[in-house]
Amino acid sequence: MAKKSFDTFRLSSSRKTDNATIEREWEKFMSGNSSQLNVRTSMHNSWQRCMEQGVNPLLSKASYNLGIDQIQEHVTSDPLFRIVEPFLKKLKQLTANTGYLVTYSNAAGEMIYYDGEMSLMLKAEDINFSPGSDWSEGRIGTNAIGTALVTGGPIQVFASEHFCQKIHGWTCSAAPIRDPATGKVLGIIDLTGLWTVNDPKTLDAVVEAAKDIEKILCNQLKFERFRLSQYFVELTKSTTLPLAVLDRGGRVIKASQLLYEKGWISPNLRMENNSLIIESFPSRVNWEIEYDNKMWLFECSPYVYGGVAIGSIINVLPPEIAGFKYVPDFHHTPAISSPLKNDEAAERQRVSKQDYLYKSLFDHHPDAIFSYDLQGILLDANPAAERMFGYVTSELRNIKVQDLTLPDYKEQKLRAFAKAANGMQQEYEAAFRHKQGHSLYVSLKSFPIFVENEIVGVYETMRDIAPNHRQIHEDLKSTKEQLEFFFRNTEDAIIVLDANFHVIKTNRSFERIYGWTEQELLGKEIPAIPDHLKRESDEIRKNMFSSRHVIPYETVRQRKDGSLIDVSNFASPLFDSKGKVVAYVLISRDITELKRMGEELIVTGKRLQTLINSLPDLVIFKDDQGRWIEANDFALASFQLKDTDYQGMTDNELAACNEFYRDTYLQCTVSDDWAWEKGSLIRTQEIISSPSGSDAICDVIKVPIYHEDGRRKGLVIIGRDITELKKTEELLRKTEKLAVVGQLAAGIAHEIRNPLTTIKGFLSLLKSQTTDKDSWYLEVMLSEIEQMEWISNQFLTVAKPQTVKFNRNNLEIVIRQVASFLYPLATMHNVQILIESESGDPLIECEENQLKQVFINVVKNAIEAMPQGGQIEIMIKYSTDSISVRIKDHGYGIPQDRIPHLGEPFYSLKEKGTGLGLMICYKIIKEHHGTIQISSEVGRGTTVEIILPLIAL
Repeated sequence: MAKKSFDTFRLSSSRKTDNATIEREWEKFMSGNSSQLNVRTSMHNSWQRCMEQGVNPLLSKASYNLGIDQIQEHVTSDPLFRIVEPFLKKLKQLTANTGYLVTYSNAAGEMIYYDGEMSLMLKAEDINFSPGSDWSEGRIGTNAIGTALVTGGPIQVFASEHFCQKIHGWTCSAAPIRDPATGKVLGIIDLTGLWTVNDPKTLDAVVEAAKDIEKILCNQLKFERFRLSQYFVELTKSTTLPLAVLDRGGRVIKASQLLYEKGWISPNLRMENNSLIIESFPSRVNWEIEYDNKMWLFECSPYVYGGVAIGSIINVLPPEIAGFKYVPDFHHTPAISSPLKNDEAAERQRVSKQDYLYKSLFDHHPDAIFSYDLQGILLDANPAAERMFGYVTSELRNIKVQDLTLPDYKEQKLRAFAKAANGMQQEYEAAFRHKQGHSLYVSLKSFPIFVENEIVGVYETMRDIAPNHRQIHEDLKSTKEQLEFFFRNTEDAIIVLDANFHVIKTNRSFERIYGWTEQELLGKEIPAIPDHLKRESDEIRKNMFSSRHVIPYETVRQRKDGSLIDVSNFASPLFDSKGKVVAYVLISRDITELKRMGEELIVTGKRLQTLINSLPDLVIFKDDQGRWIEANDFALASFQLKDTDYQGMTDNELAACNEFYRDTYLQCTVSDDWAWEKGSLIRTQEIISSPSGSDAICDVIKVPIYHEDGRRKGLVIIGRDITELKKTEELLRKTEKLAVVGQLAAGIAHEIRNPLTTIKGFLSLLKSQTTDKDSWYLEVMLSEIEQMEWISNQFLTVAKPQTVKFNRNNLEIVIRQVASFLYPLATMHNVQILIESESGDPLIECEENQLKQVFINVVKNAIEAMPQGGQIEIMIKYSTDSISVRIKDHGYGIPQDRIPHLGEPFYSLKEKGTGLGLMICYKIIKEHHGTIQISSEVGRGTTVEIILPLIAL
């Protein structure tokens, strides 16, 4: 028989390569590109669910849902955990020294239990992978526990397959445990380790464990069904009414034939209204069914066995009985004629004898036993309870459940009582007050009292908690094992010296760092001290002996191969019970690389300082109180602080030192407060005055920085002088105004020249028909008309440049010059201009300045279309005889019905636009034998494509 294949991660090459591949796919998904991802389908589906549920992929750790008391309650009270626990311990034995943790989580994904190597458990706490934490998929993203709960099947999640980035360092395999009666997931068994130890067999291990547990649950279900069948037989002896017994999953185990005949039980052994039965279990529920125009009454009640509801009893009242207003308790209505009367008498005699046995058990049990009603009033107590509390039974009667409980334990006691009264067994520890006033610390078990399948009260057993010497021994043994584990596995070298400073023990790290084995040094002094540091070592020994405290110090030591290393040491004496020094412990860490990195960090810091000082921008760092910490040279020069001890001073204090910059400092304070109030990056413009009289306008970005706990840490301020940019903007505005003037001039010239031509023609005709006396008037009129023609020609000169000279130019260079020119404007609007060009030499015949005017106009429109910032993509492509320049933005877009009107005079989509810019662009491109095509989609952006002919080679 073929082995079933589970959802296991299979290595394609190596762990490192596969992890890097998945990491790239994860980054693609997070960036919004989720098509054709090279990941398992189950992982992709899980990622999609996490994204839809709003899980933060940058979560660093799980949240805790359960407290210690809740976890303890689950461990002691949950019958399933008692079944699961041995399998968890077996898994721990199987995975010993493999780098895996064994965990069990409940049906909500909350971890109840974990065990494994101490070092791994400590590491797992970095992500809160410990009991009480919530690992459901909707809270912490894709992980084996949560995803197995969602899918209902076993699964392995490897490294970067986890949805949250901080959990990419782990790999986990989980299998669900299902209730064979209901099919619901009851819990999850999981094996988790670091991603570097990924083993596909771990999934098989948890699946086998889950199967073995489910086999036990199946056998348990078989017994429950057998007991239900027995109870059905017992009921049929005492009643003739129709009835049925169902298991926890709503499956009919036994039923009266009448229920089958009337079709109330389906072929798959489900009662009519089965969903109602399952949803209400283990509560009582009633309903009616109409049959042949008569109403049949159904009542469903739980069947309790051993303190646990294992199924349901359905009692059916036919119409002739259900119609009565007052119906007797029909659960135990005797049959009309019973041949078992003698047997019933014998049964009563047997039950009476059993009562004496139960009474003896109650009276002579060594543990204290109490019985309460559902209101928490004490009904009875056994002699052991009298001895434990010092009261007689008559004194204990009628006290409430919490009366003798110490205040710190009352809430816990009441909570446990309430749960027991609702059918859940409880185990816990608490403290009570003895009659003599001293405290009693006891272990308690609370469980419901059932009579005729109904809870009528609560039993409580108590036992003194005596010192558990075996547990103390086990704890000491565990502590020793943990210390040994630390000694063997720490990265630091540990050397134990006797009172004469001779080596008696070293760990493996000592051999790795220094080169000597323990056997080589036993009974000898440490040979790692260089000759020139012998005196320093003697001084340290004296200090250690006299101070009797831990002494930290840094020094240089010599390895076995003669090389020198920098080390950080901690030396401490060990004392016996009399305070005598019996040994010394030396912990040594190699910090050679750390010191080298520190030196490099200093060099890097100097480089960074040089870089910041070289920037033509203001760079200022302030602390959480607004005090200046550091500023680059440009900032110091701008505020004339080079000879001022500015560090540690606030803006107000600096303003008092230099009145000239007072207003500037005050506006800085206002914008600082705005940045802290907003809690994120702000952008503003501030004016810095200059003694020369030329004020500088600065585009300022302020970024508040916070500690991990949310406290203010500091403020980063970056400012750029945009005075020239502002002048450029003003020039652009003037250019647009000139375009309007030119268009008006063209219109005026056109409208004037037409009537002037007509008048001039008629005057020429009249000239031949006038007398010499009247010819002077005609001459004056013609002279004035010529003056008007000259004026209109001047208008045309403004509107239409006259002679244009075409030259060979590289179009890509022209475009890059335009991008450079518009860079300040784009930066001010938080826009990036990206140019992508095919390789080649795109030469065209053109008038360079006119084309620049076109591209400036188009790119400027694209910038203005994205007030929130974004990217403008300029793509240059070639064909056989032409070149295409596509300028694409991601702005508001243009409605389709308006695109045909673009380029018309005075037609503009801008609030204050004239519509002349595009008109001029169309005119220039047409003169260059090219075309302009505009496509757009509202909300997605606009693409302008300009096609120009190439020079034939």
